[in-house]
Amino acid sequence: MTDPFRRAVRPLIGLLLLALVPFALAQVRVGDALVDEGDFAAAVDAYSEVLDGRPDHVEALYQRSRAQVYLADDDPSLSDEAREALYEAALADAERAVELAPDEAEAHFELARALGRTAQFRGVLQSLNLAARMSDALDRAIELDPDHAGAWHARALWHVEVPWIAGGRQGQVEPSFERAIEIEPDVIGHRVAYAEVLLDREAFDRAAEQLAAALALEPSTYLDAKDLALAEELSARLP
Repeated sequence: MTDPFRRAVRPLIGLLLLALVPFALAQVRVGDALVDEGDFAAAVDAYSEVLDGRPDHVEALYQRSRAQVYLADDDPSLSDEAREALYEAALADAERAVELAPDEAEAHFELARALGRTAQFRGVLQSLNLAARMSDALDRAIELDPDHAGAWHARALWHVEVPWIAGGRQGQVEPSFERAIEIEPDVIGHRVAYAEVLLDREAFDRAAEQLAAALALEPSTYLDAKDLALAEELSARLP
């Protein structure tokens, strides 16, 4: 390519790249809306469209990671092999997002999510190295954003699932849930997950309080509706 041709083409390339920016942002928002609707496979496709053109788009990476975890969790028709492949793909996306944006709290949180679900799928005792990495990712997410309610929720579940010898501390479960609820009092999932733990601990009055608060909230997403249905089931288990 001659120098004059390079000079002529370079501005056109710049304009094309600028044109891709709003498309990428709009397409990520499309993916987010599809996640809210519960169409996780379509959400994965939407984020993938962004990443086909911009493979280093950090938000598309960590949001695709989230959607892949949700798809693996939600689709009962998937084989174990397909489910594990989705968790591994989610993990790869989140790791790449963290590599590209080490100071992005959401990337670390999605890495923690992918690590946690992979560990649960394989068995926590068989995946203690993944559980340790999840702990580190949650610590980093909270360090970057102390008001990240999802990270506090996940931290509570980490202490529930991980044995004492590997760092799990039952005394940290309730304070972590309470911090998540303090930050996001209107998120149904925080209260329902906390109520499950309280039921297991036979703290029935406190579980009833959390479930009543959850049932008073309006669901705004597919996952909210699932959490609300679980709240109704758990309420029926109260003595």
